[in-house]
Amino acid sequence: MKNGFTLLEVLIALLAAALISIMSFDFLSNTVFLKERIDNSISSDSKHTKAFHLMRLDMMQAVPFKLKDQNFNNLNNVFIGSNEERILTFVALTASDTAINNSKLRRIIYKYKNNNLIRTTTLANNENIILSEEILLSEIENFEIYFGDGLDDLVDSYPGLNLVENNIFPEFIVLNYSINDKNYNQIMGFFR
Repeated sequence: MKNGFTLLEVLIALLAAALISIMSFDFLSNTVFLKERIDNSISSDSKHTKAFHLMRLDMMQAVPFKLKDQNFNNLNNVFIGSNEERILTFVALTASDTAINNSKLRRIIYKYKNNNLIRTTTLANNENIILSEEILLSEIENFEIYFGDGLDDLVDSYPGLNLVENNIFPEFIVLNYSINDKNYNQIMGFFR
């Protein structure tokens, strides 16, 4: 009696092992690719959610504090919004600021610049002293922002000519934009 495998049996075993290896590699490479796509999607959604949560929090903490321009002249407005580079400017009482010696009032400035949504905080009366600046979202395209006291009378700058007396903040802010060919429509506001 001879012990061992014939050449044909060894070749069949090698062929079966090669087929299993090829199928496993294809499955694993697709799994890795899918994992990367899911991780990128989760990261993008997380940044997007964080950015608009921060914007809503700033709006909730907004106070009717009269703004001054860079030359310290009174503007007689507590909120300025436009479709220019600087899209939102207002003052908020930041509860997260732990500075004891300084006022907790901060001027909040949101800018749309180079396809980025940027949040800047400065001193309430002196925007030349920048306390923080952060890019919240990038790769934004087709950005538009509108303001109004109702969703049927939106304008692209605030305050506008039809400003209702004693209504210093718009009730609604509507943002339309796209990121990576995905369109977004955000409705926010100062409900006071």
